[in-house]
Amino acid sequence: MRKEVSASSDHRICRMQHIYAVAKGLLGDTAPISSDELEKYFDIKREYKNKNDILRGLLGSLQDRNMQNNVIGFYSPKRADIFKDIFCGYDAGAILSAYGSEEDLFERFDKEFTIGNPDSKNNSFRKYAKSVLSACSFIERFESPDDFTKFVELFSYNELSSVALPMVLAREIYGLGFALACNWLKDLGFNEYPKPDVHIIKIFHALGLCENNDYSDYKAVVEMAKATGDTPFNVDRTFWLIASGRYFLHDEKVPSGKDDIIRIANSAKGAN
Repeated sequence: MRKEVSASSDHRICRMQHIYAVAKGLLGDTAPISSDELEKYFDIKREYKNKNDILRGLLGSLQDRNMQNNVIGFYSPKRADIFKDIFCGYDAGAILSAYGSEEDLFERFDKEFTIGNPDSKNNSFRKYAKSVLSACSFIERFESPDDFTKFVELFSYNELSSVALPMVLAREIYGLGFALACNWLKDLGFNEYPKPDVHIIKIFHALGLCENNDYSDYKAVVEMAKATGDTPFNVDRTFWLIASGRYFLHDEKVPSGKDDIIRIANSAKGAN
């Protein structure tokens, strides 16, 4: 839910408030769906019920490393039951017990799927096996889903503390990386963690709000959320919908408005 914010004399805050207002207006004008339907893209909720749900989301994010999702196919309906069986119903402890090494898990993948160039050290499934076991070891550090939730919430004080969590996760879990860590937290329903996206980085950098990298963009999105009384997720989603034009819940696609938001925000009154 959006919070009320008071007027500020700080130039950067005023500029962020102005740019976000322009973005919200542009989104409302260009969306191919009604305002009620548009609301379905915002204000995510935490829906995981147990550690298995948390791990499943993590394994889904891990396959996105270097576009490995096209090879791994974790979310493919045809592979859903196979992966559930391989991953012991997504029980981290059971996975670690079933596969004593990365090679053991890779051999199971090789048995279930047709894997090209299996002997290569750069094989996508081989890297994924290493990531899976690393993820399971991390999840097993938490006694319960509530324990995990408390851990995440410890970092939500401000943009500096919140940005530390994806950095920690990227170091603790092999193959996750900063952006994928943000994506995992977002998909779990933590609206404090936006995902740095190439579209949003380009927009924020062009508007002088951040440097041209994930870390700076992340902090700028969190800062804009605080300045406007909205959540980082909602700020992120607003600019992502404009830039991508992808309304995935409705199977709708419109031209990107990335250049439009940059032009309008820079030329409209209050831009400087």
